[in-house]
Amino acid sequence: MVAQNNHSRQVSTLVGLLGEITEAYTVLVQLIEEKIEAMRRAETESIKQAVERERKLVFEIEQREGMRRQLTESIARSYGIGAAAARRLSAAQLAARIGGADADRIIAASGKLKKVTAQVARSNHMAQMVSQNVLRHLKHVFAAMTVTAEKETGYSRRGLNVGHANHGIFDAVG
Repeated sequence: MVAQNNHSRQVSTLVGLLGEITEAYTVLVQLIEEKIEAMRRAETESIKQAVERERKLVFEIEQREGMRRQLTESIARSYGIGAAAARRLSAAQLAARIGGADADRIIAASGKLKKVTAQVARSNHMAQMVSQNVLRHLKHVFAAMTVTAEKETGYSRRGLNVGHANHGIFDAVG
């Protein structure tokens, strides 16, 4: 009976921890979205702040993930699963092994986490695309600013893209 109570307590702790991780990832999605908006507005200070908040949150998520792995291993070992195999189990894999009502609770919590991590992946991909487009544009701008008479393309002094730039905007660095 004592072992069962301890096991139920551990499963409840795991489910709670999965909920905390899910909430942290939800906040991470919001931070990434804020960063993307700051990138679109070219607000470097806002980008910097968003990146710093992201970094702190990711560190917290990593800590909770370490706790989740330890707890998952502990529960798995109480079911007779070897140490090496227990260390590699995800929460969903653990649930599949233990079955019953506890497994249902773990599956529900890990399912929510899976959905949110997919959102994080999509948001990160969007941030990557925006970053690449901004960098590509800045390379063109910089190339136009330093174009020499031999270059074929660039921006005119009014900011228009022209086929034949006859001088650089920054002639001193051309």
